[in-house]
Amino acid sequence: MKTCPNCHQQVAPDSIFCEHCGFDLRTAAATTPTKAHRSRRRNKAAKPGKKKSKWLSRGVWAILAVAVIVVIVLAGSFYNKQAGKEKQIATITDYITDNQSDDFAKKLVSDNPNLKIDGDTVQPLFTYARKHPNYVANMKADLQKNGETRDHTFTLETTGHSFLVFPIYKLRVTTMHPVLTTNVANATLMANNKALVTSKNNHYTYKAGPLFPGRYTFKLSGSQSKASVTADLVASNAVNKHVDLIAQAAKKGHDVTNNNEDETTVSDATGGKVEDDTTSDDSDYDDDDDTDSDSSYEDLSTDGQAAVDAIYYADYIDDENDYTYTESMPHDHVTEVKLYDDDGDHDGTYRYDDIHDILAEYNSSNGKFETVDTDD
Repeated sequence: MKTCPNCHQQVAPDSIFCEHCGFDLRTAAATTPTKAHRSRRRNKAAKPGKKKSKWLSRGVWAILAVAVIVVIVLAGSFYNKQAGKEKQIATITDYITDNQSDDFAKKLVSDNPNLKIDGDTVQPLFTYARKHPNYVANMKADLQKNGETRDHTFTLETTGHSFLVFPIYKLRVTTMHPVLTTNVANATLMANNKALVTSKNNHYTYKAGPLFPGRYTFKLSGSQSKASVTADLVASNAVNKHVDLIAQAAKKGHDVTNNNEDETTVSDATGGKVEDDTTSDDSDYDDDDDTDSDSSYEDLSTDGQAAVDAIYYADYIDDENDYTYTESMPHDHVTEVKLYDDDGDHDGTYRYDDIHDILAEYNSSNGKFETVDTDD
């Protein structure tokens, strides 16, 4: 039995019209909710549950995003420790200490495209580093602190990126262009046993380079007249250093060899001679002010700068540029430096042995030089 929706009386199941009021039961059947309608109503009723699922999905994505950020931060930290700036600088400078010239050459770019850098090119620097053991340590500290060595010879430069994010560093090197002068015609001018040029007359001047920074022995070859000068070209003030390959005439009229293992015959960029101003022994040492003019750090010779560097790294001075200096060489490979403050007052006297990396300070109370601990 079914019920008429109009009069609510019971009618036969197969009735088309209501026996009581005549209502068309087919119209009522058309408006009866179908399964689809009921399904849609159920779906509408289920909407609050969907909102919960949506918020749950957002929470999952948020957790994943945080996890990705944490992974990136940890990866960056790991990279910096294993291959970051400080690690790359340490690796590059260790190549010098470990005598790995080919690997070191791969980490360099030149300020002059005419210089081909390879394992042979960098050998003069390796020779210099062996003569000045503290140079590499200073170089490493300067690059990490300032991105440039204090002598302005090497500068840290970004040459690319790893994974499009992490910088790859190399060192840009300042090339050397020494000015060679000789009084011998038709002689071959040599630099570390490599021919540079043949002199055309007996008052010949030649600007060499580009040369890689380091220690060089310049000499004459192919002539009865001989001259030889060893010079360190490792500083901005040595880029155009003058080197005199002058053969001196002996009493009998023959040219003699000028074998100089120091820089007493090497002129600086202004043409002035670099004199060897030696002092007396420690027992009768005179600590009075010198008559020589004071020099800034930049004006010191390479050995003088190495001595001041040792004083700086021993924490005896805060800044090399706060003082002026006078320098001398009382013994072979021993450089003496006197410090003067801004008022011109004498502030200390030191001696530095660049072979054994030993720094000593003059003690006026006992008139002796006492060794300074430079391990720190």
